Amino acid sequence: MSSNLAILTACETGKPTWQPGEGMISLAHAFHYAGSQSILTSLWKIDEKSSSQIVKLFYDRLSAGLPKDKALQQAKLEYLKTENGRALSPKYWAGLILIGDTSSVPISSSRNWLLWLSGVLVLSGLVVYLIMRRLL
Repeated sequence: MSSNLAILTACETGKPTWQPGEGMISLAHAFHYAGSQSILTSLWKIDEKSSSQIVKLFYDRLSAGLPKDKALQQAKLEYLKTENGRALSPKYWAGLILIGDTSSVPISSSRNWLLWLSGVLVLSGLVVYLIMRRLL
């Protein structure tokens, strides 16, 4: 279950409850104990529209190479710039928090497409060779 970042934005995934013999525990804590280095989680019943906007902005900033804490901060600030009225209330945006490691997420530009292309070319060449061999 090891991961660099787990996103748990369902309602109250980070809200701890008292468990006899365990103390205060939440779903986010369970992910942390299972090996997630950091978790983006919600503390209360956050609005679905606002949380999806913030998470999209968060992903955009992570893709740009920002550390997780700065990415979340900038995502919330951008959300506040674009909203108005009651959507500016902290109840709509402040419930998303980051727990754990705040370093940036290593995003590598995968070259898997080169492997696939090579495989397809080799396979195509083999098929053409077999067809030509049968015709002669």
